[in-house]
Amino acid sequence: MSGGIIGAGVAPHTPRMGVEATAPDFVKAVIKGQVEMGEALRAAKPDVIVINSAHWVCTFNWYVTCQKAHEGRCVSDEAPDLIPGIPYSYTGDPAYAAALVGEIKALGYPCHRNDSEYFKWDYGSWVPAHYLNPASEVPVVLVGTVVSADLEESMAVGNAVRRAAEKTGRRVAFFASCSFTHKLVRGPELWPSEERQALDRKFIAMLSEGRIGEAKRWFPEYTHTVVGEMGGRNIATMLGCLDEGRHYKGRQFGPYGQSSGSGNANLLLEPVN
Repeated sequence: MSGGIIGAGVAPHTPRMGVEATAPDFVKAVIKGQVEMGEALRAAKPDVIVINSAHWVCTFNWYVTCQKAHEGRCVSDEAPDLIPGIPYSYTGDPAYAAALVGEIKALGYPCHRNDSEYFKWDYGSWVPAHYLNPASEVPVVLVGTVVSADLEESMAVGNAVRRAAEKTGRRVAFFASCSFTHKLVRGPELWPSEERQALDRKFIAMLSEGRIGEAKRWFPEYTHTVVGEMGGRNIATMLGCLDEGRHYKGRQFGPYGQSSGSGNANLLLEPVN
């Protein structure tokens, strides 16, 4: 395959995952799964990893990072004791990023370049990049999550991610950085309800079996019922990357795990034709 989506998936980012050495036992297997997912991803030789973080929140406009390099320190605003200012350094892909901005604008949605040298990553962007791409060998482009966008718009932007990959000849891997169910409660060790866990597992199985059209049709009902993170926008964008005319195989890396009532799993889908 030349340009196009060579992988798309979901990568959790709970801040308790950020520093592996101090992570609680209940997320260590999820961390291990994300590391293994990164190894499988890099074996497919992507040209760029696109991360759509639930914690880069944009109110009205879509934004895409167009910097040549990403350098700074990541602090988790909501839990600075867990991620207090960890340095990061990644290359960007300005050419692909510019193509993506153009594709989103072509849909009629407001979209702008993020060229700011002062922009700093949120932890929802950093955690997956840290484990999926630990040696910074693959360029990274970030896309914000737009609260004014509905699920249909988010899926359309996912389609733009794919078109930009095809037009630039880039082998792109896209990750929704989020949990599945996300009805949070105090108590990091607490699980989601049995009902939400069951729905998460059903949705993950549907994707893993390559039932993409079915997953897209069920998604609005599913994410409303489980209280999806950011209203399901990130996973909707990931679904939009997937071409229903192609076949995909999916794999979950590591277990389904909990964090403060959310359901977290590492999932990667790859085309098989």
